[in-house]
Amino acid sequence: MFHQLLQAASEQYGIAFCEFEILHKTGRTLVLALKSPQGDYVLKSIFTSEQRLQFILEAEHFLRQQGIHIPEIYPTLTGTPYFLWEGDRYVLQEKLRGAPFPPTTIEAVTRRAALLGKMHSSSLGFLSEYGPYVPQERLWLSTFLRELSALKHWASWYHNTRASKKKMILSHIDFFQQAGRELVERLERHAFFKSWIDAPLQKHFLCHGDFHSDNVLTVGASLYVIDFEFIRYDYPSKDIARFMQGIMNRRKGWDPVWFDHLLNSYLRENPLNDDQLDLMYFDLAFPHSFYRFVDKGGYRNMSLDDVTAYLEREHDKTVYFLQQTKR
Repeated sequence: MFHQLLQAASEQYGIAFCEFEILHKTGRTLVLALKSPQGDYVLKSIFTSEQRLQFILEAEHFLRQQGIHIPEIYPTLTGTPYFLWEGDRYVLQEKLRGAPFPPTTIEAVTRRAALLGKMHSSSLGFLSEYGPYVPQERLWLSTFLRELSALKHWASWYHNTRASKKKMILSHIDFFQQAGRELVERLERHAFFKSWIDAPLQKHFLCHGDFHSDNVLTVGASLYVIDFEFIRYDYPSKDIARFMQGIMNRRKGWDPVWFDHLLNSYLRENPLNDDQLDLMYFDLAFPHSFYRFVDKGGYRNMSLDDVTAYLEREHDKTVYFLQQTKR
């Protein structure tokens, strides 16, 4: 299969690809590293609709024009940004010689936060003819309620469990459910939220959707952002939460000092007003991470001590952001 794909790519681009390496293969994407006499490339297919791919490519192009470092896309010989092979669309990209940029130090955190702030700020004004035509924030309340319902169902299903890890989760679940219910009730009355979800799309931010360490690369003195398959109109809190989760995983706990460094650096590039900042705290306070941990069974391969530590850090984080929403 892959040799035939290489031949098809060679014909589409006029480049004699001679070797390949599978970098990533899932039900969602296929990523190959390609070698040729002209140099190295990345061939990528995102298994999605043509309309969705067009949106992704347009968003990447827009951000590149604003100065965000993103791998270049090479057109085919006919000038199209991708080619079709056996029902899937393939994009040829620049191959970066870089390394992931993990948030291991305050300096690394602030530099990545500044990049994220610049990317969000630069995304304002983007409008694609390929949709989507509504921002994801319009789904927040239904998503929050669905996650709370799933937590309630989980608690009911396992309320008589003898398993130590599930018992530990049950001892914390009331706190997260109560926090979530409170946030939903307040969000339903939140005047700025109501006005925000009805604002024109070009006034909404683009959210990367998967802003973790492996998707931020150091290339020389520059930071590049890769893998935009989850990009969408959504709130900055989504990328900040993903970024923050990586910090917490490495530090094995919640640290408000590190978050302050992150936020201050972010706001220098994307200065949110008080209403926007308040809405961000609402989303960060909601127990999305706890919901995924429970619903996806994240605890199954963890020790009891690790589960306990996770629950404590999520509790501390939630308390912190709940306090921010009440300032």
